[in-house]
Amino acid sequence: MIATLAGVSLAGILAAVTPTAVPAAPCSSDTFGIDGHAVLVRICAPAPGAVGEKGKPAPVQLRETFSTGGTSFERTVSLHSVDGAASSRTIDDVPLDKLGIAKTLHLTIGYKPGGVTLERALLVPGAVPLK
Repeated sequence: MIATLAGVSLAGILAAVTPTAVPAAPCSSDTFGIDGHAVLVRICAPAPGAVGEKGKPAPVQLRETFSTGGTSFERTVSLHSVDGAASSRTIDDVPLDKLGIAKTLHLTIGYKPGGVTLERALLVPGAVPLK
């Protein structure tokens, strides 16, 4: 019983002094070797929040970051998520010229509220599968 009371007291103290953390938006992160460069592809989903009307598509903005060797750029890609669906997908073609690479990444991105996954990555021209 004393151990139980001590555990409750310790839990109460920790709750009082531990700040409440705000969860970061879930992100995926993949690195690919492209033309001698290690290219980091990071895709972040918004924090879970309000969803659209049941059974109707709701727009979702995903934030993408592409970087290599101290150079990077960001962009957004939109998809529509249907409340109640297991997941949603979108395809995005990303020219890598801003990184000094004359190729394009063809990405298949999977999304479900609270999470995003880079499912497939293909480098074009050449149709080289990266993932």
